[in-house]
Amino acid sequence: MPNEGRYQRVNIEWAAFGDTRYLRNNYQIQQYFPLSKRFTLMLAGEVGYADGYGNSEGLPFFKNYYAGGIGSVRGYKSSTLGTINTLEGEDRLGGNRKVIGNAELLWALPGLENTARLGVFFDAGQVYAAKDKLDAGELRYSAGVTAAWMSPVGPLKFSIGTPLNKKKGDEAETFQFQLGTTF
Repeated sequence: MPNEGRYQRVNIEWAAFGDTRYLRNNYQIQQYFPLSKRFTLMLAGEVGYADGYGNSEGLPFFKNYYAGGIGSVRGYKSSTLGTINTLEGEDRLGGNRKVIGNAELLWALPGLENTARLGVFFDAGQVYAAKDKLDAGELRYSAGVTAAWMSPVGPLKFSIGTPLNKKKGDEAETFQFQLGTTF
C-alpha cells in the first residue's frame, strides 16, 4: 500500500536470430504523492512500441500489445481496445504501439491503513496497429471506484468502472478484479 515514491520499469525484448526479428520496448511509471495522512494521489503511465526489422515480415501477432481491463483501462473488457479484424468476426488484433494513463485518488480505511483502501480513478489508453495514425481522438476513457485489500491469500484489487467515450465495437465490463499484484 504505497503512499509515496516512484516505481519504474523498462522492458526491452530483442529477437535477433531466425526468420522472426523484432524489437519490443515498454516503459512504465507510477508516482505516489501523499496529500495528507489519509489521502494519496497516484499517477501512472505506460508506453510501448514494437516492430520487426531486417528481412523479417514484421512483428509476430503474438507479440502485439493489448489494452483494456483492470491492468490498463478499467471499464473496458480485458484486451479489447484497438484494431478489430472485421473480416473474421470481431477478433481483437492488438497493435504494435500502446499508450496508457491512470490517475487514482486513494484513501486508507480507518483501522486498516496498512491493509485496505478505497479510491476513485480516471483511466485513458489505446493500442494502435502499424497502419494506424497515433490519434488522441481514438483514446478511450473510463472512470469509477476501486478497492485494494492485502488479504491472507494475497493482494486483491477490485474496480467498478464506466467507459466515458465507448465507441462501436468496444466491449464494456463494469466489475473487474485482480489477484496477486499491488502495482
